[in-house]
Amino acid sequence: MEFYDVINKRKSIRQFADKEIPQEILERILDAGLKAPSSNHQRRWELVTLTEKAVIMELAKFIRPYPCRIQEPKTPQQEMFKIAYPRQRSMIEESACVILPCFKQKYTFDNDKNGYGLMDYGAAWALIENMLLAATAEELGSVVHIPVKKEPEQIKTFMKIPDSYYLPAMVILGYAAKDALLPSQVKATVENKVHWNRW
Repeated sequence: MEFYDVINKRKSIRQFADKEIPQEILERILDAGLKAPSSNHQRRWELVTLTEKAVIMELAKFIRPYPCRIQEPKTPQQEMFKIAYPRQRSMIEESACVILPCFKQKYTFDNDKNGYGLMDYGAAWALIENMLLAATAEELGSVVHIPVKKEPEQIKTFMKIPDSYYLPAMVILGYAAKDALLPSQVKATVENKVHWNRW
């Protein structure tokens, strides 16, 4: 798939078909993630990759679905809430693969002296975006779940991830279910979001 087609085609998919992803495809996606730029070229990343359904189902128990009282969405954000909130657990349960991209946290995020903690955090998101785009190029659906409240520590304990590692998000992959629900997108274009030379 041509690069800009991949950019335009990428969407967050939260409903998946019951179909395994071939190992060679997963390895290409993981490799794409590991090619991302990183702070000081350190690449302090470890990717815990789950493909065994029993493990994925156990992991999903730590993620709670959020109720959504919106019946008739009036904005793209409300439409996203209606689709996404109730599916936080089921999208994991239906997926063929869950990737936990962890990075070794050398600096805290609130370090006033240098802000280096944010550099590693930003690098982790570059890795995540590379994997999302690679998944799209492989004609897979993908979505992220950002662990909240007790979820990060519960997941790290369950997966035996060392305390020194930070989990910014979960990358969830699978073949999109037929007629998977997609919320409308807020239009961000060069014309309405780009400021040339000054604000």
